[in-house]
Order: sequence, then C-alpha cells, then structure tokens
Amino acid sequence: MLTARDVQETDRLVQVLSEREGKVAILVKRARRMESPYGAILEPTNYVELIYYVREGAYLLKEAHLLKMFAQLRADVAALGAALTGLAFAAERLPEGVSEPGVLELVGTFLAELEREIPPRAGLLAFELKLLSLLGHGPHLAGCVRCGGEEALTWSPDEGLLCRRCGGEGEELSPPLWRGMRMLSRLPLRAAGRVKLPEAEMERALELLGRFPASTSRGRP
Repeated sequence: MLTARDVQETDRLVQVLSEREGKVAILVKRARRMESPYGAILEPTNYVELIYYVREGAYLLKEAHLLKMFAQLRADVAALGAALTGLAFAAERLPEGVSEPGVLELVGTFLAELEREIPPRAGLLAFELKLLSLLGHGPHLAGCVRCGGEEALTWSPDEGLLCRRCGGEGEELSPPLWRGMRMLSRLPLRAAGRVKLPEAEMERALELLGRFPASTSRGRP
C-alpha cells in the first residue's frame, strides 16, 4: 500500500504498488463504515493481497487480505513518518499501470530497514535518491552536470548539481551536503546511518529532492 485518502462519504481511494501492474488506484466502496472489514487492512506500509475488477474504467476492490503489517515500524513515530513520506514520494513519481519490479523491491527493503531501526531521515533521503535513479531521472551528484567541476555548485531541479560558470543559480550547496547525498545514493539502504549529515543539511537535501517533478502517468497499454 502506498497511499490512502477518503472520497465521497464512506469510500476510500487507495494507491497500491503491485508486481504485475505497478501503481494502481483502487476504489474501496464503504471502506469507512464501522462494519467494513478493510479499515485496518488498507493502510499505507501494509503488504496486502487484493482481488479487484474493472467497471467503466475504474478499479474496484472485491477482496483484501493482510499479509504483513510492519507493526514495529508503525509503533515508532519517526520511522512511520519517514515511511509515509517515502511512499507518498513514490506514489507521486510512479506512472500508473507500468510494472516496476525494481521499485517494488526497493520499497520492501526501505520498510524492512526502517523496522530494523536505520536512522529514519537518512533512510528516507537514501530511498528517494535510489527511487529517482531507478525511474531513470536521478540527480547528477558527481560534480557539475556540464563541466564536472566541484566549485560553487548550485541545485538544478531537473538535473542536479550545476556550477555558477555553467549557469547555476540560487543558493550554493555545501560540499558535505552534496557529497553526503552522493554517498547515500550509492550505499545500500542498510548503511544509510554511516552518512553523518547535520539535521539542517538532511532536511535541505529532502527539500531539494522534493523539487523534482512528479512523473506524468503513461497509462496502461
């Protein structure tokens, strides 16, 4: 489960990441009624088995069964916050109806490592960097994207690092910040805690990644 939001008076729209179809939005009728069996099942971070059907172009839920809940992760406020933020980031950038097995594996690893208590913010930053790379538009972090220089580097929302001489604008990034991002993009998620960035720099890096445009849905073939 990636995200869930309430629609109409009693329904809920959930976004799931499936092995066969990638990101799919499924409408769950009467999910918010007291008698609904799906209230606790259809929560972001849960692994679920779903049976759904299509009616007039809409995906509708028929059955749902909980496979894994990540109870320890959900008991940790910081870890849960990182998980929900990461899943929402993925939901915004994944096209609909396109199988993404690498992303599915990455999401599972991200949730498992958060439950094993990797630092939540470092884990989130590493996850977002790896996700963008898997989708083919990760930021260039090995010096300036045009000349390779490492001086006076700024952030280009569409490319990554861009130096002043090559047209970079805005606030310059400190070497510890962009080098930390580069390390997190290369290290396995379980090693995210090795990168020691001040909290303010970590939040700055997450804010920079948030500027990357959301993916335009390519739709189902």
